[in-house]
Amino acid sequence: MHINMGDDGSYSATNIGTFTSQRESSSPLRLEDVMYVPGLKKSLVFVVVLENYGYDVIFREIKPFLRNITMGQVK
Repeated sequence: MHINMGDDGSYSATNIGTFTSQRESSSPLRLEDVMYVPGLKKSLVFVVVLENYGYDVIFREIKPFLRNITMGQVK
């Protein structure tokens, strides 16, 4: 699968799997069906994907916060 970026760069996803990220004060965030794209210097997570996992994404002073819709917890 090819991914075209806003700077006209083009990358290829080489694998799809599960990504787990340990957060500072809560349980790990686990995302499934994540594409691995060699060559990207930063990790990208689309807000719509987090919303599909049951989170609201809130940006305050350029910092993102996740709010679990079911439990109402902000992280």
